[in-house]
Parts: sequence; structure tokens; C-alpha cells
Amino acid sequence: MNGRIYGYGDVLMLLSCIYIADRCLEHEQQLVAHRPSWKAPYFADLRARIFTSFDENIGSDSLAKLKEATSKVNATLTLARRALMQLKQEIEVDFRKDPTRRDYLLNLLGFDNLKAKNPTQVAYTQALLAIQRNLTPDIQLELIAAGTNPAAIEHLGQYAQQLLDANALQESLKVGRKTTSHANVSALNAIYDEVISICKLASTYLVGNKELQESFIFLTALRANGYTHRSKRKPE
Repeated sequence: MNGRIYGYGDVLMLLSCIYIADRCLEHEQQLVAHRPSWKAPYFADLRARIFTSFDENIGSDSLAKLKEATSKVNATLTLARRALMQLKQEIEVDFRKDPTRRDYLLNLLGFDNLKAKNPTQVAYTQALLAIQRNLTPDIQLELIAAGTNPAAIEHLGQYAQQLLDANALQESLKVGRKTTSHANVSALNAIYDEVISICKLASTYLVGNKELQESFIFLTALRANGYTHRSKRKPE
């Protein structure tokens, strides 16, 4: 990627580095106990350098717009998650005496996308799209007759469109970065390399604490910032 040592866009890489830096600050004392050279203000300085690089390479205005778009996506997802889980539970209960019909409806309306322990933003989006596409008037009437609130069904359709719009804006901002010079690419590579090194060491130091260890995997940071597809270079 034009001399870059990472296989995703500059915006996504920097946002993911900020995510890791924030986790480092949250667990600074624990990490410093293993590696004294990380004592304050190392992580605070790292975070400041990442923001400086963002401003120099992407632009502070883009960062503000991206934060706003991400906030809208997260707010819509929060509402959509609750509504989806409510509808899923209602189908499971209302059609419990007809397992074949129950499973058909759950599959038709995209709930098979939500089988993972912690579904991703993409999984919720796919479920909402399936509802928007497959929730025909006849299916709606069937659900309503079984006890589902008509307003709840209408809200799910609205959440699907809101999430599509917010996702489109978020992705356009991530892609739309200004051209960087060779010197800027070198600086971006240096930040990425430093953060990846921290991730590798932190993961080693935190063996035995799987949940905390996972928060220092760079792929976790990528997914937290909307990473949805596999690039040619496998995320570390």
C-alpha cells in the first residue's frame, strides 16, 4: 500500500492505534510492572503523537466528522440491538410449539447472523437488512397476530435505514483521506510498528487474563473501529 507496512487505510489504522493507547492508559500500572520503560508519561505521549499524526495526515476536521458519524452508528446499534433481541425472544416464545416455523422465521429475518457470543457491527447490520428485505406484509401480520408490537416492527425498519446511512458516511470519511508524502508514510509506519510491538508484549504479559489480553490484540481494535473485511495483509 504505497510503502505502508499495514494493509488497511490510514484512518482505520490510526483510530485502532488510539484504541490501543487508551487501553494502555487504563492498565498502565499493570503494564509498567512488567516493563518499567513504559512508565508515565510514555502512553500519554504515544496517544498525543497518534493524534498529531492524525491531524497532519488526515486533518482534524475529518477526525471530528468521523467521531460524529461513529457516534451515530453506535447510538443506532444500541437501539437496534435491544429491538432485535426483543423480536428474537418473542419469535422463540410465540412459535415455541411450532419449531419448524420458529426456525424458518429466525433464519428468514437474519437472526442466524447473531449466533456469535459478541456479534459485530456487520452482523447486526446484516440482520437489520434481512428484516428490511424479508419482513413482508404477510410476515408482519403473522408476527403481530402472535403478539409482537406493530410499532416495534416499524422501528426495526427505521433502524436498518439509519444504520445504512450512518455506515455509508462513516466509510466515506475513512476512505477520504488526503495524499500523504513519503515522509508522512514513514511516520505512519513508525506509529503502527510501535503500537504493534506494544500489543505483542502486552499480550505476553497478560497471559492468564484472556479478556484483558484480547483487548490488546490489534484485530480487536480494528473491529472496534468498524473493520469488516479481510485485507490482503492479515491483521496482527
